[in-house]
Amino acid sequence: MQEAIYRNFKRLAALMLCLALAVLTGCGKDKDAEPKREHTDAVFRMAVCEEPDSLNPTTAQGQLAKEFFLLTYDPLWRLDTSGEPVNCLVEDWSLSSDQLTWTIRLRHDVTFADEAHTPLTAEDVRFTYQDVMPNSPVYADCLAGISAIHCPDDYTVVITTSYVKGDLQYDPIPILPKVLWKDYANDPEDFPGQELIGSGPFVRRMIEENPNDRRWVFDSRVDYFGGFSIIDELQFVYYATANGASRAISTGEVDAALGMTDVQLTTLEGVPGVQLIQAFLPSSQVWAVAFNTRSGVFTEPAMRQAVEYCADRSRMLTMSAGDAGMSGTVWASPGVDYFYNVPSPRGFNPDAAKAIFLSLGYGDVDQDGDLEHVGNKLPLEMRLYTTSDDEWSSTAATILQEGLTSVGVTVRWKNVDGPITEVCGPKDEWDMCMVSWRGDTNAIMAARPFYGSVDSLTGWASDNYMYTYGQLQTATSRDAIVTLAGQLQQIVYDECPYLILGYYSDIQAIRSDRWTGYDQVLETAGGLFGIGCADGYMNVAPAEAAG
Repeated sequence: MQEAIYRNFKRLAALMLCLALAVLTGCGKDKDAEPKREHTDAVFRMAVCEEPDSLNPTTAQGQLAKEFFLLTYDPLWRLDTSGEPVNCLVEDWSLSSDQLTWTIRLRHDVTFADEAHTPLTAEDVRFTYQDVMPNSPVYADCLAGISAIHCPDDYTVVITTSYVKGDLQYDPIPILPKVLWKDYANDPEDFPGQELIGSGPFVRRMIEENPNDRRWVFDSRVDYFGGFSIIDELQFVYYATANGASRAISTGEVDAALGMTDVQLTTLEGVPGVQLIQAFLPSSQVWAVAFNTRSGVFTEPAMRQAVEYCADRSRMLTMSAGDAGMSGTVWASPGVDYFYNVPSPRGFNPDAAKAIFLSLGYGDVDQDGDLEHVGNKLPLEMRLYTTSDDEWSSTAATILQEGLTSVGVTVRWKNVDGPITEVCGPKDEWDMCMVSWRGDTNAIMAARPFYGSVDSLTGWASDNYMYTYGQLQTATSRDAIVTLAGQLQQIVYDECPYLILGYYSDIQAIRSDRWTGYDQVLETAGGLFGIGCADGYMNVAPAEAAG
Protein backbone atom coordinates (compact mmCIF):
# COMPACT_ATOMS: atom_id res chain seq x y z
CA MET A 1 0.00 0.00 0.00
CA GLN A 2 2.90 2.36 0.72
CA GLU A 3 4.14 2.11 -2.87
CA ALA A 4 0.69 2.71 -4.35
CA ILE A 5 0.04 5.74 -2.20
CA TYR A 6 3.50 7.11 -2.87
CA ARG A 7 2.98 6.85 -6.62
CA ASN A 8 -0.20 8.90 -6.30
CA PHE A 9 1.63 11.69 -4.52
CA LYS A 10 5.13 11.54 -5.99
CA ARG A 11 4.27 13.89 -8.84
CA LEU A 12 3.13 16.48 -6.30
CA ALA A 13 6.13 16.45 -4.00
CA ALA A 14 8.39 18.67 -6.08
CA LEU A 15 5.70 21.32 -6.27
CA MET A 16 4.71 21.35 -2.63
CA LEU A 17 7.53 23.62 -1.47
CA CYS A 18 5.64 26.61 -2.85
CA LEU A 19 3.20 26.18 0.00
CA ALA A 20 5.44 27.67 2.70
CA LEU A 21 3.88 28.30 6.08
CA ALA A 22 2.81 31.90 6.49
CA VAL A 23 3.52 32.99 2.91
CA LEU A 24 1.09 34.43 0.41
CA THR A 25 0.83 33.55 -3.23
CA GLY A 26 -0.88 36.87 -3.92
CA CYS A 27 2.28 38.76 -2.93
CA GLY A 28 3.81 40.88 -5.60
CA LYS A 29 1.34 40.13 -8.38
CA ASP A 30 1.33 42.45 -11.36
CA LYS A 31 -2.25 43.68 -11.33
CA ASP A 32 -2.10 44.78 -14.99
CA ALA A 33 -1.01 41.28 -16.04
CA GLU A 34 -3.72 39.54 -14.01
CA PRO A 35 -7.05 38.56 -15.62
CA LYS A 36 -9.92 40.74 -14.47
CA ARG A 37 -11.35 39.68 -11.14
CA GLU A 38 -14.70 40.76 -9.82
CA HIS A 39 -15.06 41.19 -6.08
CA THR A 40 -18.30 39.69 -4.74
CA ASP A 41 -20.25 39.91 -1.50
CA ALA A 42 -19.99 36.13 -1.10
CA VAL A 43 -19.31 34.54 2.29
CA PHE A 44 -17.22 31.36 2.36
CA ARG A 45 -17.58 29.13 5.45
CA MET A 46 -14.84 26.68 6.37
CA ALA A 47 -15.37 23.95 8.97
CA VAL A 48 -12.35 23.28 11.19
CA CYS A 49 -11.81 20.68 13.90
CA GLU A 50 -9.31 22.56 16.03
CA GLU A 51 -9.09 25.92 17.73
CA PRO A 52 -6.06 28.22 17.39
CA ASP A 53 -3.59 27.67 20.21
CA SER A 54 -2.98 31.43 20.18
CA LEU A 55 -3.74 34.46 18.04
CA ASN A 56 -0.29 35.89 18.66
CA PRO A 57 1.94 35.33 15.59
CA THR A 58 5.09 35.30 17.71
CA THR A 59 3.99 32.39 19.91
CA ALA A 60 1.33 30.32 18.11
CA GLN A 61 2.44 27.00 16.66
CA GLY A 62 -0.89 25.36 15.80
CA GLN A 63 -1.87 24.78 12.20
CA LEU A 64 -5.10 26.80 12.32
CA ALA A 65 -3.34 29.79 13.85
CA LYS A 66 -0.74 29.66 11.07
CA GLU A 67 -3.59 29.57 8.57
CA PHE A 68 -4.94 32.79 10.07
CA PHE A 69 -1.52 34.44 9.93
CA LEU A 70 -0.91 33.62 6.28
CA LEU A 71 -4.14 35.48 5.50
CA THR A 72 -3.27 38.57 7.49
CA TYR A 73 0.53 39.02 7.30
CA ASP A 74 3.20 39.08 4.59
CA PRO A 75 6.86 37.92 4.61
CA LEU A 76 9.69 39.47 2.62
CA TRP A 77 9.80 36.57 0.15
CA ARG A 78 7.53 33.69 -0.74
CA LEU A 79 8.30 30.48 -2.67
CA ASP A 80 7.07 29.74 -6.16
CA THR A 81 5.95 26.42 -7.65
CA SER A 82 9.54 25.36 -8.34
CA GLY A 83 10.58 25.98 -4.74
CA GLU A 84 12.50 29.14 -5.52
CA PRO A 85 12.04 32.34 -3.47
CA VAL A 86 10.27 35.21 -5.23
CA ASN A 87 9.63 38.76 -4.08
CA CYS A 88 6.65 39.50 -1.86
CA LEU A 89 7.22 42.67 0.18
CA VAL A 90 10.57 42.94 -1.58
CA GLU A 91 10.76 44.96 -4.80
CA ASP A 92 14.36 43.97 -5.54
CA TRP A 93 17.50 42.99 -3.66
CA SER A 94 21.24 42.50 -4.06
CA LEU A 95 23.90 40.45 -2.30
CA SER A 96 27.50 41.48 -1.67
CA SER A 97 30.38 39.56 -3.27
CA ASP A 98 31.16 37.80 0.01
CA GLN A 99 27.43 36.90 0.36
CA LEU A 100 27.28 38.41 3.85
CA THR A 101 25.38 41.64 3.16
CA TRP A 102 21.84 41.74 1.79
CA THR A 103 20.50 45.06 0.48
CA ILE A 104 16.72 44.81 0.24
CA ARG A 105 14.49 47.44 -1.36
CA LEU A 106 10.84 47.24 -0.33
CA ARG A 107 7.70 47.94 -2.31
CA HIS A 108 6.26 51.44 -1.83
CA ASP A 109 2.58 50.47 -2.13
CA VAL A 110 2.14 48.26 0.96
CA THR A 111 -0.03 49.36 3.88
CA PHE A 112 -1.14 47.72 7.09
CA ALA A 113 -4.81 47.11 7.77
CA ASP A 114 -5.04 49.49 10.74
CA GLU A 115 -7.44 52.44 10.68
CA ALA A 116 -4.72 54.82 9.50
CA HIS A 117 -3.58 52.48 6.68
CA THR A 118 -0.03 52.92 7.95
CA PRO A 119 2.58 52.34 5.22
CA LEU A 120 4.89 49.35 5.70
CA THR A 121 8.47 50.64 5.78
CA ALA A 122 11.98 49.41 6.38
CA GLU A 123 11.66 50.21 10.08
CA ASP A 124 8.83 47.64 10.39
CA VAL A 125 11.14 45.01 8.91
CA ARG A 126 14.05 45.96 11.18
CA PHE A 127 11.74 46.08 14.20
CA THR A 128 10.31 42.65 13.42
CA TYR A 129 13.66 40.94 12.74
CA GLN A 130 15.78 42.67 15.37
CA ASP A 131 13.49 43.65 18.23
CA VAL A 132 10.54 41.23 18.32
CA MET A 133 11.33 37.89 16.72
CA PRO A 134 14.53 37.18 18.72
CA ASN A 135 12.12 36.90 21.68
CA SER A 136 9.75 34.58 19.81
CA PRO A 137 9.89 30.82 20.50
CA VAL A 138 8.58 30.25 16.97
CA TYR A 139 10.89 32.40 14.86
CA ALA A 140 14.00 33.05 16.98
CA ASP A 141 15.90 30.17 15.35
CA CYS A 142 15.22 31.60 11.89
CA LEU A 143 17.35 34.61 12.78
CA ALA A 144 20.53 32.63 13.49
CA GLY A 145 23.50 34.21 11.75
CA ILE A 146 22.07 37.74 11.44
CA SER A 147 24.58 40.10 13.03
CA ALA A 148 23.22 43.57 12.14
CA ILE A 149 20.30 45.33 10.45
CA HIS A 150 20.10 48.98 9.48
CA CYS A 151 17.80 51.10 7.34
CA PRO A 152 19.46 53.85 5.26
CA ASP A 153 16.03 55.07 4.14
CA ASP A 154 12.33 54.26 4.53
CA TYR A 155 12.33 51.54 1.91
CA THR A 156 15.80 49.99 2.15
CA VAL A 157 16.87 47.30 4.62
CA VAL A 158 20.50 46.17 4.90
CA ILE A 159 21.01 42.81 6.64
CA THR A 160 24.52 41.65 7.56
CA THR A 161 25.15 38.01 8.46
CA SER A 162 28.09 36.41 10.24
CA TYR A 163 28.16 33.52 7.75
CA VAL A 164 26.62 32.78 4.37
CA LYS A 165 22.98 32.41 5.40
CA GLY A 166 21.39 30.24 2.77
CA ASP A 167 17.90 30.23 4.27
CA LEU A 168 17.29 33.98 4.61
CA GLN A 169 14.83 33.97 1.71
CA TYR A 170 13.12 30.82 2.95
CA ASP A 171 12.14 32.14 6.38
CA PRO A 172 8.38 32.86 6.48
CA ILE A 173 8.68 35.59 9.13
CA PRO A 174 5.53 37.74 9.21
CA ILE A 175 6.34 41.46 9.18
CA LEU A 176 4.63 43.18 12.11
CA PRO A 177 3.46 46.82 12.27
CA LYS A 178 5.75 48.64 14.69
CA VAL A 179 3.03 51.20 15.38
CA LEU A 180 1.03 48.49 17.16
CA TRP A 181 3.83 46.32 18.58
CA LYS A 182 6.37 48.88 19.77
CA ASP A 183 5.52 48.46 23.46
CA TYR A 184 5.75 44.64 23.33
CA ALA A 185 9.09 44.00 21.65
CA ASN A 186 10.69 42.51 24.76
CA ASP A 187 7.61 40.54 25.78
CA PRO A 188 5.75 39.76 22.53
CA GLU A 189 3.66 37.08 24.23
CA ASP A 190 1.91 39.87 26.14
CA PHE A 191 0.65 41.59 22.98
CA PRO A 192 -3.11 42.05 23.54
CA GLY A 193 -4.22 42.54 19.94
CA GLN A 194 -6.62 39.96 18.56
CA GLU A 195 -7.52 41.69 15.29
CA LEU A 196 -4.52 40.23 13.40
CA ILE A 197 -3.61 43.48 11.66
CA GLY A 198 -0.88 43.00 9.12
CA SER A 199 -0.30 43.80 5.46
CA GLY A 200 -1.95 40.65 4.10
CA PRO A 201 -5.08 40.24 1.95
CA PHE A 202 -7.48 39.74 4.88
CA VAL A 203 -8.08 41.27 8.29
CA ARG A 204 -9.85 39.64 11.20
CA ARG A 205 -13.20 41.13 12.16
CA MET A 206 -13.90 41.08 15.88
CA ILE A 207 -17.27 39.53 16.70
CA GLU A 208 -18.98 38.66 19.95
CA GLU A 209 -17.88 35.16 20.89
CA ASN A 210 -20.55 32.55 21.50
CA PRO A 211 -19.34 29.45 23.38
CA ASN A 212 -21.93 27.40 21.47
CA ASP A 213 -20.94 28.82 18.10
CA ARG A 214 -17.19 29.31 17.78
CA ARG A 215 -16.13 31.09 14.60
CA TRP A 216 -13.44 33.43 13.36
CA VAL A 217 -14.35 35.94 10.66
CA PHE A 218 -12.00 37.58 8.14
CA ASP A 219 -12.83 40.41 5.74
CA SER A 220 -11.15 40.78 2.37
CA ARG A 221 -8.99 43.86 1.77
CA VAL A 222 -9.85 45.39 -1.59
CA ASP A 223 -6.76 47.62 -1.31
CA TYR A 224 -4.31 44.73 -0.96
CA PHE A 225 -1.25 45.35 -3.13
CA GLY A 226 -1.23 41.76 -4.40
CA GLY A 227 -4.81 41.91 -5.70
CA PHE A 228 -8.09 41.36 -3.87
CA SER A 229 -9.91 38.09 -3.23
CA ILE A 230 -13.11 37.34 -5.11
CA ILE A 231 -15.05 36.55 -1.95
CA ASP A 232 -15.78 39.25 0.58
CA GLU A 233 -15.73 37.27 3.82
CA LEU A 234 -14.17 34.13 5.25
CA GLN A 235 -15.61 32.31 8.23
CA PHE A 236 -13.80 29.51 10.06
CA VAL A 237 -16.42 27.54 12.01
CA TYR A 238 -15.32 25.21 14.81
CA TYR A 239 -16.67 21.66 15.18
CA ALA A 240 -15.52 19.45 18.01
CA THR A 241 -15.27 16.35 15.80
CA ALA A 242 -14.58 15.53 12.18
CA ASN A 243 -17.97 13.80 12.11
CA GLY A 244 -19.63 17.08 13.03
CA ALA A 245 -17.76 18.91 10.30
CA SER A 246 -18.65 16.14 7.87
CA ARG A 247 -22.36 16.49 8.61
CA ALA A 248 -22.12 20.27 8.24
CA ILE A 249 -20.68 20.06 4.75
CA SER A 250 -23.12 17.31 3.77
CA THR A 251 -26.10 19.47 4.75
CA GLY A 252 -24.63 22.63 3.24
CA GLU A 253 -24.17 24.40 6.57
CA VAL A 254 -20.56 25.07 5.53
CA ASP A 255 -18.82 25.27 2.16
CA ALA A 256 -15.59 23.40 2.89
CA ALA A 257 -13.89 21.46 5.67
CA LEU A 258 -10.35 20.89 6.94
CA GLY A 259 -9.10 18.20 9.28
CA MET A 260 -11.11 15.28 7.93
CA THR A 261 -10.04 11.73 8.85
CA ASP A 262 -10.01 8.46 6.97
CA VAL A 263 -13.56 7.88 8.24
CA GLN A 264 -14.81 10.74 6.09
CA LEU A 265 -13.23 9.16 3.03
CA THR A 266 -16.09 6.68 3.34
CA THR A 267 -18.92 8.75 4.81
CA LEU A 268 -18.52 11.66 2.36
CA GLU A 269 -17.77 9.55 -0.69
CA GLY A 270 -20.58 9.95 -3.17
CA VAL A 271 -22.39 12.77 -1.34
CA PRO A 272 -23.86 14.92 -4.13
CA GLY A 273 -21.97 18.18 -4.64
CA VAL A 274 -19.10 17.30 -2.27
CA GLN A 275 -15.55 16.89 -3.57
CA LEU A 276 -12.97 15.12 -1.40
CA ILE A 277 -9.28 16.00 -1.57
CA GLN A 278 -6.43 13.97 -0.08
CA ALA A 279 -2.91 15.39 -0.17
CA PHE A 280 0.47 15.48 1.50
CA LEU A 281 1.36 19.05 2.41
CA PRO A 282 4.65 20.59 3.57
CA SER A 283 3.15 20.66 7.06
CA SER A 284 1.79 17.10 6.97
CA GLN A 285 2.24 15.17 10.21
CA VAL A 286 5.09 12.70 10.75
CA TRP A 287 4.69 9.85 13.28
CA ALA A 288 7.72 8.32 14.98
CA VAL A 289 9.21 6.42 17.90
CA ALA A 290 11.95 8.32 19.74
CA PHE A 291 14.72 6.24 21.34
CA ASN A 292 16.53 7.33 24.49
CA THR A 293 20.09 6.77 23.31
CA ARG A 294 21.41 7.57 26.80
CA SER A 295 19.93 4.38 28.27
CA GLY A 296 21.71 1.05 28.41
CA VAL A 297 19.21 -0.53 26.05
CA PHE A 298 19.51 1.82 23.09
CA THR A 299 23.06 3.12 23.13
CA GLU A 300 23.82 0.98 20.06
CA PRO A 301 22.24 1.80 16.65
CA ALA A 302 21.86 -1.94 15.99
CA MET A 303 19.44 -2.31 18.91
CA ARG A 304 17.34 0.55 17.55
CA GLN A 305 17.36 -1.00 14.09
CA ALA A 306 16.23 -4.31 15.57
CA VAL A 307 13.15 -2.58 16.95
CA GLU A 308 12.47 -1.20 13.47
CA TYR A 309 12.40 -4.74 12.10
CA CYS A 310 9.66 -5.48 14.65
CA ALA A 311 7.51 -2.51 13.55
CA ASP A 312 4.76 -3.50 11.13
CA ARG A 313 4.28 -0.03 9.64
CA SER A 314 1.74 -1.13 7.06
CA ARG A 315 -0.53 -2.59 9.73
CA MET A 316 -0.07 0.48 11.94
CA LEU A 317 -1.12 2.72 9.09
CA THR A 318 -4.14 0.62 8.19
CA MET A 319 -5.34 0.35 11.80
CA SER A 320 -4.79 4.01 12.75
CA ALA A 321 -5.33 5.94 9.52
CA GLY A 322 -6.90 3.65 6.94
CA ASP A 323 -5.83 4.94 3.54
CA ALA A 324 -5.05 8.43 4.83
CA GLY A 325 -1.29 8.27 4.72
CA MET A 326 1.77 6.23 3.85
CA SER A 327 4.45 4.30 5.72
CA GLY A 328 7.48 6.29 6.81
CA THR A 329 11.24 6.18 6.58
CA VAL A 330 12.73 9.69 7.01
CA TRP A 331 12.02 12.75 9.14
CA ALA A 332 10.89 15.03 6.28
CA SER A 333 7.29 15.31 5.14
CA PRO A 334 6.58 13.82 1.68
CA GLY A 335 5.03 17.20 0.84
CA VAL A 336 8.41 18.93 0.40
CA ASP A 337 10.78 18.75 -2.55
CA TYR A 338 13.71 17.65 -0.36
CA PHE A 339 11.88 14.50 0.82
CA TYR A 340 14.39 11.66 0.42
CA ASN A 341 13.68 8.11 -0.74
CA VAL A 342 15.90 5.70 1.17
CA PRO A 343 17.37 3.23 -1.38
CA SER A 344 16.99 0.07 0.73
CA PRO A 345 14.63 0.71 3.65
CA ARG A 346 14.34 -1.73 6.51
CA GLY A 347 10.94 -3.39 6.56
CA PHE A 348 9.00 -5.63 8.92
CA ASN A 349 11.27 -8.64 9.45
CA PRO A 350 11.18 -10.35 12.88
CA ASP A 351 13.85 -12.85 11.82
CA ALA A 352 16.28 -10.00 11.08
CA ALA A 353 15.47 -8.56 14.51
CA LYS A 354 16.23 -11.90 16.17
CA ALA A 355 19.58 -12.07 14.40
CA ILE A 356 20.53 -8.61 15.68
CA PHE A 357 19.48 -9.42 19.24
CA LEU A 358 21.58 -12.58 19.08
CA SER A 359 24.59 -10.61 17.81
CA LEU A 360 24.17 -8.21 20.75
CA GLY A 361 24.31 -11.07 23.25
CA TYR A 362 20.63 -11.83 23.80
CA GLY A 363 19.02 -15.25 23.52
CA ASP A 364 16.33 -17.41 25.07
CA VAL A 365 18.64 -18.72 27.78
CA ASP A 366 16.03 -20.52 29.90
CA GLN A 367 13.82 -21.54 26.96
CA ASP A 368 10.78 -19.64 28.26
CA GLY A 369 10.18 -17.66 25.07
CA ASP A 370 11.71 -14.44 26.45
CA LEU A 371 15.13 -13.00 25.58
CA GLU A 372 17.77 -12.69 28.27
CA HIS A 373 21.37 -11.50 28.16
CA VAL A 374 23.51 -14.60 27.85
CA GLY A 375 26.02 -13.14 30.29
CA ASN A 376 24.03 -11.75 33.23
CA LYS A 377 20.74 -13.59 32.46
CA LEU A 378 18.75 -10.33 32.77
CA PRO A 379 15.66 -10.12 30.57
CA LEU A 380 15.58 -7.74 27.59
CA GLU A 381 13.04 -5.12 28.65
CA MET A 382 12.01 -1.85 26.99
CA ARG A 383 9.94 0.95 28.55
CA LEU A 384 7.51 2.48 26.07
CA TYR A 385 5.49 5.66 26.71
CA THR A 386 2.56 7.08 24.76
CA THR A 387 0.21 9.98 25.35
CA SER A 388 -3.57 10.02 25.21
CA ASP A 389 -3.26 13.34 23.35
CA ASP A 390 -2.42 11.39 20.17
CA GLU A 391 -5.07 8.86 19.19
CA TRP A 392 -2.81 7.11 16.69
CA SER A 393 -0.01 6.44 19.22
CA SER A 394 -1.91 3.81 21.22
CA THR A 395 -2.73 1.85 18.07
CA ALA A 396 0.85 2.03 16.84
CA ALA A 397 2.19 1.12 20.29
CA THR A 398 -0.07 -1.93 20.48
CA ILE A 399 1.24 -3.25 17.18
CA LEU A 400 4.86 -2.44 18.06
CA GLN A 401 4.48 -4.23 21.39
CA GLU A 402 3.07 -7.28 19.62
CA GLY A 403 5.99 -7.31 17.20
CA LEU A 404 8.59 -7.06 19.96
CA THR A 405 6.84 -9.60 22.18
CA SER A 406 6.76 -12.09 19.30
CA VAL A 407 10.57 -12.20 19.27
CA GLY A 408 10.91 -12.37 23.05
CA VAL A 409 11.29 -8.72 24.12
CA THR A 410 9.38 -7.63 27.23
CA VAL A 411 7.69 -4.24 26.70
CA ARG A 412 6.62 -2.14 29.70
CA TRP A 413 4.07 0.18 28.10
CA LYS A 414 2.51 3.17 29.87
CA ASN A 415 -0.01 5.64 28.44
CA VAL A 416 0.04 9.09 30.08
CA ASP A 417 -2.07 12.24 29.93
CA GLY A 418 -0.62 15.47 28.59
CA PRO A 419 2.45 16.14 26.44
CA ILE A 420 4.83 13.22 26.12
CA THR A 421 7.79 15.52 26.85
CA GLU A 422 6.51 15.95 30.41
CA VAL A 423 7.47 12.35 31.19
CA CYS A 424 10.14 11.69 28.56
CA GLY A 425 12.97 14.17 28.73
CA PRO A 426 16.77 14.26 28.96
CA LYS A 427 16.84 13.24 32.64
CA ASP A 428 13.85 10.88 32.70
CA GLU A 429 14.01 7.10 32.76
CA TRP A 430 12.47 5.82 29.54
CA ASP A 431 13.51 3.83 26.50
CA MET A 432 10.97 4.61 23.79
CA CYS A 433 8.15 7.11 23.33
CA MET A 434 5.72 7.90 20.54
CA VAL A 435 6.14 11.42 19.12
CA SER A 436 4.93 13.41 16.15
CA TRP A 437 5.83 16.65 14.37
CA ARG A 438 4.84 18.58 11.28
CA GLY A 439 6.97 19.21 8.25
CA ASP A 440 8.51 22.53 7.25
CA THR A 441 9.30 24.00 3.84
CA ASN A 442 12.54 25.42 5.25
CA ALA A 443 14.89 22.44 5.17
CA ILE A 444 17.26 24.06 7.65
CA MET A 445 14.52 24.55 10.24
CA ALA A 446 13.14 21.04 9.61
CA ALA A 447 16.58 19.48 10.09
CA ARG A 448 17.45 21.49 13.19
CA PRO A 449 15.64 19.32 15.83
CA PHE A 450 17.76 16.35 14.77
CA TYR A 451 21.01 18.27 15.15
CA GLY A 452 21.62 16.29 18.33
CA SER A 453 23.01 17.02 21.77
CA VAL A 454 22.96 15.58 25.24
CA ASP A 455 20.06 17.91 26.05
CA SER A 456 17.92 16.83 23.10
CA LEU A 457 15.01 14.40 23.48
CA THR A 458 16.94 11.36 22.28
CA GLY A 459 20.42 12.45 23.36
CA TRP A 460 21.75 11.34 19.97
CA ALA A 461 24.54 13.32 18.32
CA SER A 462 26.59 12.77 15.18
CA ASP A 463 29.69 14.59 13.94
CA ASN A 464 28.71 13.70 10.37
CA TYR A 465 25.26 15.20 10.86
CA MET A 466 26.69 18.34 12.45
CA TYR A 467 29.12 18.83 9.56
CA THR A 468 26.46 18.28 6.88
CA TYR A 469 24.01 20.51 8.71
CA GLY A 470 26.61 23.27 8.69
CA GLN A 471 26.88 22.88 4.91
CA LEU A 472 23.09 23.07 4.61
CA GLN A 473 23.02 26.33 6.57
CA THR A 474 25.24 28.01 3.99
CA ALA A 475 23.82 26.39 0.84
CA THR A 476 22.33 28.93 -1.56
CA SER A 477 21.15 26.85 -4.54
CA ARG A 478 18.00 24.75 -4.39
CA ASP A 479 19.80 21.71 -5.78
CA ALA A 480 22.40 21.89 -3.01
CA ILE A 481 19.71 22.29 -0.36
CA VAL A 482 17.81 19.25 -1.62
CA THR A 483 20.98 17.15 -1.82
CA LEU A 484 22.24 18.07 1.66
CA ALA A 485 18.80 17.64 3.26
CA GLY A 486 18.66 14.19 1.69
CA GLN A 487 22.05 13.32 3.17
CA LEU A 488 20.84 14.42 6.62
CA GLN A 489 17.76 12.25 6.31
CA GLN A 490 19.94 9.26 5.34
CA ILE A 491 22.23 9.86 8.34
CA VAL A 492 19.32 9.84 10.78
CA TYR A 493 17.86 6.79 9.09
CA ASP A 494 21.16 4.90 9.37
CA GLU A 495 21.74 5.86 13.02
CA CYS A 496 18.03 5.45 13.87
CA PRO A 497 17.59 7.73 16.91
CA TYR A 498 14.04 8.01 15.60
CA LEU A 499 12.02 5.23 14.01
CA ILE A 500 9.73 6.96 11.49
CA LEU A 501 6.43 5.11 11.33
CA GLY A 502 4.33 7.03 8.83
CA TYR A 503 3.00 10.23 7.31
CA TYR A 504 -0.58 11.36 7.70
CA SER A 505 -2.18 12.94 4.66
CA ASP A 506 -4.46 15.97 4.90
CA ILE A 507 -8.08 15.28 3.90
CA GLN A 508 -10.30 18.16 2.89
CA ALA A 509 -13.73 18.62 1.35
CA ILE A 510 -15.50 21.37 -0.60
CA ARG A 511 -18.98 21.96 -1.99
CA SER A 512 -17.99 21.84 -5.64
CA ASP A 513 -21.62 22.41 -6.62
CA ARG A 514 -21.43 25.90 -5.09
CA TRP A 515 -17.85 27.00 -5.63
CA THR A 516 -15.25 27.18 -8.35
CA GLY A 517 -11.91 28.90 -8.93
CA TYR A 518 -9.84 26.60 -6.73
CA ASP A 519 -8.96 24.15 -9.52
CA GLN A 520 -5.52 25.60 -10.19
CA VAL A 521 -4.49 25.10 -6.57
CA LEU A 522 -5.81 21.56 -6.66
CA GLU A 523 -3.90 20.67 -9.82
CA THR A 524 -0.55 22.12 -8.76
CA ALA A 525 -0.54 21.38 -5.06
CA GLY A 526 -2.90 18.52 -4.33
CA GLY A 527 -4.76 20.53 -1.72
CA LEU A 528 -7.30 23.31 -1.55
CA PHE A 529 -6.82 25.02 1.79
CA GLY A 530 -4.56 24.66 4.78
CA ILE A 531 -1.71 24.49 2.28
CA GLY A 532 0.34 27.40 3.54
CA CYS A 533 -0.58 29.95 0.89
CA ALA A 534 -3.62 32.11 0.19
CA ASP A 535 -4.37 30.93 -3.34
CA GLY A 536 -7.42 28.92 -2.38
CA TYR A 537 -8.97 31.77 -0.44
CA MET A 538 -8.05 34.40 -3.02
CA ASN A 539 -9.39 32.45 -6.00
CA VAL A 540 -12.47 30.62 -4.76
CA ALA A 541 -15.64 32.05 -6.30
CA PRO A 542 -19.36 31.25 -6.34
CA ALA A 543 -20.23 28.78 -9.07
CA GLU A 544 -22.53 30.07 -11.80
CA ALA A 545 -25.10 27.41 -10.97
CA ALA A 546 -25.12 28.17 -7.26
CA GLY A 547 -28.61 28.78 -5.93
